[in-house]
Amino acid sequence: MQAGQLLGRLLLQFDSNAAEVPEDLSAAVRSTDGNLWVAADEAGVVERLTPSEARVYGHHTRFHVADFLGTRDRNAEIDIEALDAHADYLWLVGSHSAKRKKPKGKGVAEDIDRLATVEHAPERFMLARIPFVTGELAAELKTRGTAKRSHAAAQVKPARGQKQAPAKKGASRKPPAPRAPPSLPGENLLMELLRDDPHFGPFLARPGPKGGTLAIPSKDNGLDIEGLVVTDTDRVFLGLRGPVLRGYSAILDMRLADAGNGLLEPKPGRHGARFAKHFLDLDGLGIRELCVHGEDLLVLAGPTLPTQAPIRLFRLHKYQSLQGHSLLKQEKGVLEPVFDIPQSGKRDHAEGVANFSYFDESDSVLVVYDDPDPARRYGPCGVFADIFRLDF
Repeated sequence: MQAGQLLGRLLLQFDSNAAEVPEDLSAAVRSTDGNLWVAADEAGVVERLTPSEARVYGHHTRFHVADFLGTRDRNAEIDIEALDAHADYLWLVGSHSAKRKKPKGKGVAEDIDRLATVEHAPERFMLARIPFVTGELAAELKTRGTAKRSHAAAQVKPARGQKQAPAKKGASRKPPAPRAPPSLPGENLLMELLRDDPHFGPFLARPGPKGGTLAIPSKDNGLDIEGLVVTDTDRVFLGLRGPVLRGYSAILDMRLADAGNGLLEPKPGRHGARFAKHFLDLDGLGIRELCVHGEDLLVLAGPTLPTQAPIRLFRLHKYQSLQGHSLLKQEKGVLEPVFDIPQSGKRDHAEGVANFSYFDESDSVLVVYDDPDPARRYGPCGVFADIFRLDF
């Protein structure tokens, strides 16, 4: 596959202490007001940058997600993997993943123990929206006039699952009504639904009286949400880096309804399902990010496991016409590879992609990187992003 044509680089200038510059970027989106929003996956913040001069975005402002959603530790790592700016909201999603500890080279026994340790991080179970106006985030945005609704920050409801109390002596042995499966602390309704799904349930933890089974971690082909797109009809598309099933990656397709009290929930579809599944042939790669380009969806794909493999951009044509479940093979006018993102050895993991206008409107995509090459730093607080041409 041919490499993408690099049009140039964009300097992201952060007004931070040099040690706090979020160089490991996992998500990016450009809002209609021209602001650029980015996030790093090892924090609980989003960063706003505005055009300051040619090819430079600066005037940096940092927003702590917990200040607007109110239920999270301000310093917790949410593992933000994707952003979208739509209508009056900035949307964000955490990975919803488990993680296995890395060996640190301090001793064979200790490293082997670390490889056996899988951590559950409740803060990662977040799919949320925060209202914004004139580039500022707000917990609530009140609009005038009776015909307009009030916009408020909201996130997907907590999971319902609870352990069932034992029956009392002499009580009827009539089978209890079906209940949601038990959930882990901090999990949301989306995780509860996925645990019951035949494709994704086997990869997730199932709590039991003695702790239950551990989830398969994201870097072991476990669940890992890394793409997000929201449409005019509150239709939400979530791209999964994992699991990749027999070479097919997946997009979850749902409509979220406002459940009140700062909560959202997936709406049941025609046959009661809360989401549809679209399986894509991306050459065995998982989804790293999604962004809209006209009527199509651009899909950034890369390896699920920590291994050397292509980082490739695909185009999914007329994605909003998808109905029900689907399995999409590579075919002209349906799903096509566009180009590969050049890599710098084991560094420069392309993680975020956003529609961008370099010479003409929407003529390119902006790409930001996790684990960037040191050459991406510029001065104490600058980080370079890349701009690639879209030639179609």
